[in-house]
Amino acid sequence: MSPSSGRRRPLVRPAVQLHLEILHTVAATVSRTLDVDDVLRTAVEALTRVTGHEIASLHLLSEDGGTLHLRGERGMSPGLRAVNQMLPVGQGLIGRVAATGRTVRVEKNYADPDLLPAARAAVRRERIRGFVCVPINSRGRILGTLSLGRKILDRFEGSEVALLEATADQIGLALDNARLYSETRRQLEELQRAQTQLIHAEKLSAVGKLASGVAHEINNPLTTILGQTHLMLADPQAPEPVRERLKIVTDEAARAARPRPTTRPLGGRASSAPLGPRRT
Repeated sequence: MSPSSGRRRPLVRPAVQLHLEILHTVAATVSRTLDVDDVLRTAVEALTRVTGHEIASLHLLSEDGGTLHLRGERGMSPGLRAVNQMLPVGQGLIGRVAATGRTVRVEKNYADPDLLPAARAAVRRERIRGFVCVPINSRGRILGTLSLGRKILDRFEGSEVALLEATADQIGLALDNARLYSETRRQLEELQRAQTQLIHAEKLSAVGKLASGVAHEINNPLTTILGQTHLMLADPQAPEPVRERLKIVTDEAARAARPRPTTRPLGGRASSAPLGPRRT
């Protein structure tokens, strides 16, 4: 502070402090949620605070790995957004990063020979100068790209590129966490289905055993009843009215002893053993 002016000079936050705040914001989001869209949105919003003049874009690879799709952006005009919606892997600045996994930094974006023709017109129109693009990696796989462009003459410093790379690592971690969560949830659902089927099968087996036991318990008295009625019918001195009653008992007991299709064990094949009297 100058003694003569009596005014305090404005304090300028060191770049490292701002970079740490940005990384902390992204890391906190990664640890708080498995919502990938929330992480991507937080990352591109935080990165545009590096100087306040940045344009941020985030692309993710398609399932077949042939194209890049825009999943997040800040500061893009409708025209610039349109040419960045889908980019071919291996072509253009962003596509080259996705193909090689190496960071690209240029000072005159519009003059770079690798810039796609459709993008060149939009970049000139938007007066974007500096540009840096880094890969998003996870477990040795390239998942997409993270880019920053700016309209001012200041070039991207090494510390800013390091910030972008560190943010891309956080995004890669979030994407991997979401993938692992999705796989774990799918495996859990498969396990729950298998457990439900196992429980159902065990219930069917128990019911089948119960039915078999009940049939066995019924079969024993029927055997005794049929045996006794046959002995009584064999007695020549049995009165005719009694014989008629005994025939009714014999017929009904024999009918009850006949095997039925409904007595098959649930969930299995029909039993070959009839519910009939044992021969003595």
